[in-house]
Amino acid sequence: MFIAEDLTQFKKLFVSKLKAMLSDDELGAFILVLANSHQDAFLKNELDADLKSIFIELKNRFTAGAIDAAPDDADVFRQLLELDIDDIPLWQNKAIGAWEVVYNPMRQMRPARASSQVLDSIDQPFDENSFHFNKPFLKPEVLWEGVFDGLKSRVLYNKFPFSDYHLLIVLSPEGGSQQLLTKETHEYAFSLVQDMNKILPGFGIGFNSLAAGASVNHFHFQGFVREQAFPIEDKQWQHNGGETLYPLMVKRFTDTGSSWEYIEQLTGNDVAFNCLYRNNACYVVPRKYLGSVELPEWLTGAGWIDVAGVVTVSDEATFSALDEPSVSQALRLISLDKKSS
Repeated sequence: MFIAEDLTQFKKLFVSKLKAMLSDDELGAFILVLANSHQDAFLKNELDADLKSIFIELKNRFTAGAIDAAPDDADVFRQLLELDIDDIPLWQNKAIGAWEVVYNPMRQMRPARASSQVLDSIDQPFDENSFHFNKPFLKPEVLWEGVFDGLKSRVLYNKFPFSDYHLLIVLSPEGGSQQLLTKETHEYAFSLVQDMNKILPGFGIGFNSLAAGASVNHFHFQGFVREQAFPIEDKQWQHNGGETLYPLMVKRFTDTGSSWEYIEQLTGNDVAFNCLYRNNACYVVPRKYLGSVELPEWLTGAGWIDVAGVVTVSDEATFSALDEPSVSQALRLISLDKKSS
């Protein structure tokens, strides 16, 4: 079994672990639970009372200097102190032409980490001294840990989620592997998505290479549960057999063999790319390195979900003003010349 036996059990586990994480001396845990609680009405209703109670205690202790917190967490909590947390809205989403835009105000509080670095290669050595997913202080953020398909997996919550029931799936976490796909890990993702859709409809996986949105150089996938199709899956696009050209180069595969051959080629040529693993399909999107072209502020750190056509913004004005041509044009900015791939 991977995480849960069905959707009901999965959601119960998701909520119960979040509640158990809360304490009156952990800012990081509070921030994670608060950010996750705004995904939908179910999570907010389940977590709201606990969050309000803990927030009062944390606020009093923090202002009295009685909490020893990581600098990133302290910075985020100071921002929260300037808000009424009751006023933080649930995620809002809307379709604008071919694209989807999501308003998620807490995303603006997320530390940039490696996603803000300008790299010259997607092949970077793992650094034990940098942030990684085997840090002892992350233990409370683990949703599930076990073995699936021969590989040990550690599943953590995403501290600043941007997709439905957003998960971090770390393979062989103690091994300290760099964020570089291998044939084994690619086949694992492909197989996991097919198997999990039998019990968690809509389960999928996203992958960012370095220089393509990965914020941590420790091998991981990003899991989610979303039955609704992504814009990249629409039948209108040429990569799905339609007539319309997508703003980015996209290859759609239905088997692990040919998809791995293509990914191996991209990796060998040091091309940055994103992957989206869906039931019976894998989308691979080669693209320009982050930092090599100036992007709109709302697309900073563009990763797998952005290239799949779902853009997350953190302010209401942008959410209201963004239109279809703006999104299309922004995606074209990171489009890779076919000769490069």
